[in-house]
This record gives sequence, C-alpha cells and structure tokens, in this order.
Amino acid sequence: MPQSRLPEKWALLVSLPESTLKPVSRASGTSTVGTSRMNEECVVKFHAKHKLGVACSETDIMDLAIWRDKLRMKGLIGQNPAKYEGLGYGNLSQQMGDGTCLITGSQTGHLEKLTSREFARITGFDPGYNLVWSTGMSRPSSEAMTHLAVYQTNPAARYVFHVHCPEIWLAREALDIPTTDSSAECGTLEMFYIVRRLLEKQENYQKGILAMGGHIDGILAWGKTADETGFNLLALLARVASRLLG
Repeated sequence: MPQSRLPEKWALLVSLPESTLKPVSRASGTSTVGTSRMNEECVVKFHAKHKLGVACSETDIMDLAIWRDKLRMKGLIGQNPAKYEGLGYGNLSQQMGDGTCLITGSQTGHLEKLTSREFARITGFDPGYNLVWSTGMSRPSSEAMTHLAVYQTNPAARYVFHVHCPEIWLAREALDIPTTDSSAECGTLEMFYIVRRLLEKQENYQKGILAMGGHIDGILAWGKTADETGFNLLALLARVASRLLG
C-alpha cells in the first residue's frame, strides 16, 4: 500500500513497527458493533469506530458487484441454511485511490444483490489496539482486519476476495497453497499478523491465494484487478474439479 496515497492518520497507524504495538487480548477484543456468530468464530473481533453515512457511489462498487454475482452463483459467497449455522459467508473489498478501502458489510450474504448501502468504507485502522475506523450504512465485514493485512503487506493488491470453497480448501496441500495456522480464528488480530507474515514472503504473495487453516473452507484471493482476483479463484476451482474427474 503506497504510503503517499494514505490519509495522514492511516499512514501513521500502519507504519508503526510490530514491536511497538500492544495487541488486545482475545478476551477483551470483542466488537462494539455486533455479535453475529459462525461456529463461535465469526464474531466481529475488532473494536470499531463506525459512523453512519454514505460510504461510496454505485459506480465505486461496480467491479465488486459484478464479481460478487459471479461468485454467489458458484456458491462461494452467500447464505445457506445447511452451512455454517445458516449465516452469511464470504466478503469482498477494494483499495481505493485515496488509500481507503471499500468492503462488503457484515452479514450481507443472504442478499441477492448489493447496493452501495451494503458497503462500508474503512478509513483507518490500528492493529496495536485492534481498532478499525469506518463509515457507511452497513458496518464492515468481520474479516476486515484480514483484508487489511493483505493491503498492508502487498502494495500491488487492489482487490481481496474471501470465499468459502471446500473443494479448494480440502486440496490446499496438494495445490501447494500457503495456509494460515489452524489455531488462528477468522477476523482476529492473530489472523492479521499471520497473514501479514505469510505474505512477506515473495513466493507466497505472488500466488495470489491462501487458505485459512483455522477457518473451515476459508480461501483468500487478491490481485491488481477484480478480474485477476476472481479468475484466479475460478481457475483454481476448475483445476480441482478436473483432478476429481480425472
């Protein structure tokens, strides 16, 4: 993430060295904005300073909306009563030209189509205090910190897609996909730092994909464009399918 394109507050926050941070413990790191659960792991686990207001225009979310439709048709994003305790899953984000980040709102998987009202704009974050600043008519996804780890570590990334794909997740070792430690739960500060460490290795971030070892079926993909990010996922899914058929 180019420092020159960040708002002043954010640039100061993300430039803090890890050794100076004071991570919030899991016990005290619960959200001030909601208590949605998915097998006890998808509580919003960061502190959020959220302001209701307009986050973006319909034009701003055009690419994200197109790819959300495609991924939802594949079952990689959505809501299914038979899965994950019936809660919504999957989220998408885009780093904007001013350094802020648009991300789908928390628990919007059940909606067939999203409008700008279902997005939040992240305007700053402080991993040292497990804190996210945002604005919008919806609050940011519980996976916001994980998306931010990708943007902070990989300056070329402009889009991050988090999907649930059991086919890719189960084949992660055979496909040599970088995988987070199974002890790291989704949306936590621990996941933020583990993703960041994984992507500090060039061979990992160049793959454009990782699996979340402690988050069943969780896959994270990123790229310079929405098409690069989405087609990378679909190509990998097709590769797994061909292996199964072969």
